[in-house]
Amino acid sequence: MDLPALLAAVERMDDDAALELLYGATADDLAADDAVTLLAAAARGGRERIVDHLVLWGVDVTRPWDGGVDPVTWAAENGRSRVLDALLSHSDNPLSGDSPHRRALRVAQDALASGVGAGNEPPPAHRAIITALEATLGVRHSPDELMARALTHADPDHDDWFASAFQLGTRVDQETFDWALEAAQDASDLDRRRFGINTMDQLAIAFSLLPLPDDAELPFEREAEDFLRLLLHNEQDPRTLALAIGAFVSYNNAGDTVAVVLEYAYHADPGVRASVSTVLHTNTAQHREALAALMYLADDPVPVTRANALGRLLVSTVDTPELRTLFATHLTDPYFDARLNAAGGLALRGDERGQAALAEIRSGIKNMNSPGWGRLSTINHLLQRRAEAAEPTAQDR
Repeated sequence: MDLPALLAAVERMDDDAALELLYGATADDLAADDAVTLLAAAARGGRERIVDHLVLWGVDVTRPWDGGVDPVTWAAENGRSRVLDALLSHSDNPLSGDSPHRRALRVAQDALASGVGAGNEPPPAHRAIITALEATLGVRHSPDELMARALTHADPDHDDWFASAFQLGTRVDQETFDWALEAAQDASDLDRRRFGINTMDQLAIAFSLLPLPDDAELPFEREAEDFLRLLLHNEQDPRTLALAIGAFVSYNNAGDTVAVVLEYAYHADPGVRASVSTVLHTNTAQHREALAALMYLADDPVPVTRANALGRLLVSTVDTPELRTLFATHLTDPYFDARLNAAGGLALRGDERGQAALAEIRSGIKNMNSPGWGRLSTINHLLQRRAEAAEPTAQDR
């Protein structure tokens, strides 16, 4: 294990490079002092993907860092909720009296009470830690209490917000939905409205993960869809609109998602456009309009939105000179995922420019931890299916 190179990757916040370097690390590597040093650096740098990888492969999270620092206590005290989640992800028996979960909960509660980290940006996520650990330990709070925690910072991207919405979503009951719908209808309080919509979305997502028949329906599914359909036509706040689009997609069973959200592909707000870029596709009655919208989003200034749109176009059955020109333009896109999707889109249409670009990308991928490995595997599978479909059958021969 090349510790200097790994620490340098952590310092420059390059998770992909660090994970690529960690490929093939042996059990001896991960049991050695260097692994603990790397874990401490990744945790302090907020690189939870690296922490999660190290914990998954057996690095001992009970071993103190330099100076005798306990990893779990450090993460809880400093409000690093995602790092703490990674550290605890493989801990056994959270309900035991001396579990690290209980210790982390006490530490986070004490830190919140004493104001540790106040004034930091972003604010520490002690409330997220408390919310998640209380749920693990069977402590249940009212929706109003969980919303109050989320609205302390009132930022839908903050861990405090997500933890509360997620835990409410896991309840998947009519009572929680009714509460969320009432909050979502509050025209006088923007933050409360946003949180209600987000909770509605989390309820649908949690229900979809339950082991139920494919045609199982939430008891409040139609009520949610009707409300969100109307809200999309009336909502003026871009952040709330983006949340509503995501929630509508989670509940929509009418099959008209594309028709409903098409107009928002051209919205002035980048967050709204980003939400649309994940749901548009061209195999509907609105295929021409959807194709035009996706081609528009493929040139979006936000890299992830471009990549999403190009990924949707990659799997489309559409093949036009204009689409090929679009893909070719993005073969030099500065964002790797957009570049890879553009190359795949051309290659799947039998275009040599895409095949050459894919060959170059393949040559730079070292192992399954390399960026693009998973997406490239999917593209390779699609190319194989395309080749098999093109082969003449025995009867044709």
